[in-house]
Amino acid sequence: MKQTNIPQIRLAVMIDRPQIHEAHMRSIREVSIKDHGPEEVRGWGNRELGERWISGIEKGRVWVIEFNEQISGVGYIDISDKNGKTSAHVYAMYLTPEVIGLGFAKRMMNLMLDLARSHGALEITLDSSLTAHGFYQKFGFVDSGPLNFSDIGGSQVRSYPMKLILNP
Repeated sequence: MKQTNIPQIRLAVMIDRPQIHEAHMRSIREVSIKDHGPEEVRGWGNRELGERWISGIEKGRVWVIEFNEQISGVGYIDISDKNGKTSAHVYAMYLTPEVIGLGFAKRMMNLMLDLARSHGALEITLDSSLTAHGFYQKFGFVDSGPLNFSDIGGSQVRSYPMKLILNP
């Protein structure tokens, strides 16, 4: 009897970029559309790959969920030092319908939080989709400004700026 492929989280490698991009776009088109609607998703969820993901993968800060030999989710956090202060920014947390509800977003977020802490980050920021807003609140993120409207791929996309203060 053939064993079922179990989803797993691993660090991304460069060859994953096209599949990461497809999972990212699918998540927007198939999951976020429920909260954002077709007008917002039109450009946001149909962009070209471009140079996206290269720097994060090279730094070891992009994780993927691999399921049935396909990328089914991605998480990306970057860490920077400015004026002697270390902070982090979550650039991506996108899952496809196949892995939503299986606990992988929580596991991936914990990996990103642990990485930020290990680098001494005092604060983590992100721009949350309407879809993910409640998810981030469960981790202690709070709104840090009014609802934003950003031009992404020619669409005006709503997002909440959020932050999490980490204990030193």
